Amino acid sequence: MIKEFLFIVVLLSSSLVHAGERVPVSVILDTDITSDVDDVGAVAILHALANRGEAKILAMGVCVKNPWSPLCLDALNTYFNRPEIPLGVVKGPALSEPSNYARQIAGEFPHALKRADDAPDAALLYRQVLAKQPDGSVVLVSIGPLTNLRDLLRTRPDEHSRLDGRELVKQKVRAWVCMGGKFLEGREYNLVSDGPAAAYTVRYWPTPVVFSGHEIGSEILTGPGLRKAPQASPVRRAYELYNGLINRPSYDQTAVLYAIRGLDGRFADYWSVKSNGRLVVNDDGSDVWRESSDHRHAYLVNHSYLVKKSSPAKIAQIIEELMLQPRTGRN
Repeated sequence: MIKEFLFIVVLLSSSLVHAGERVPVSVILDTDITSDVDDVGAVAILHALANRGEAKILAMGVCVKNPWSPLCLDALNTYFNRPEIPLGVVKGPALSEPSNYARQIAGEFPHALKRADDAPDAALLYRQVLAKQPDGSVVLVSIGPLTNLRDLLRTRPDEHSRLDGRELVKQKVRAWVCMGGKFLEGREYNLVSDGPAAAYTVRYWPTPVVFSGHEIGSEILTGPGLRKAPQASPVRRAYELYNGLINRPSYDQTAVLYAIRGLDGRFADYWSVKSNGRLVVNDDGSDVWRESSDHRHAYLVNHSYLVKKSSPAKIAQIIEELMLQPRTGRN
């Protein structure tokens, strides 16, 4: 209980709120917008939250190898009138995945990026973006394998910052919200897809981490509501291509939603936060939560995970409403 309280205090104390006015959460999104369509839903709700003044999108990155995925992501950002969002891609070895929708979205909707290879290294882009931000101000959200985040931690000092990757993250990142893991123990796609990267990143990440595990999103079913979206919406089109607009678990949307609305306690009625231990990830990507009853070092606790509290249907309604928000608006 003490650990949970202190974890929440750390996050609240670092939130940017002045004179009762909520300041948008500065976000970097790392996504594997390829195999599952929930990444498209997550991007859509992030733009909707930015339209409402709740989020400021600093950058996005693609963490898997598919030549159409960055173009698809760029098309989504262009549709939502934010074509200027810096976009990076994973460089070097990474998971290669086919997609039911990425090529079609890139082909049917306008975007500026011509080739995936034209985009910069996501890890170096994140360095550049982080270096310009106030200390402790950025929330990093990952909704895919952790290859880019591992690479970010391993970056060396450069013209943007004299700090190495881990120290830069420690200085600039308020919290990392990760869609990943099974709690209390198991194997989950995002961690298993690049097990060594997951093991390294989870072990060495220097700021508070909140995990939205597989069991959270699996019960939150969304998609059919997009039948109300315009025919010209790439979000609707992606879901049509993926599964014909039938229900799909909302794994990635939960991480984005919590990152923007949960870190300051606004989602306390929907999910509990468990933080009496830390997540251990093996090199094969399997994970286990190690609980601890030692409160002497409670202030060092970094890891936490979401626990179901409210009806998944209530959260599904919130997610679908955000996915249906109009495209107008800017950061």
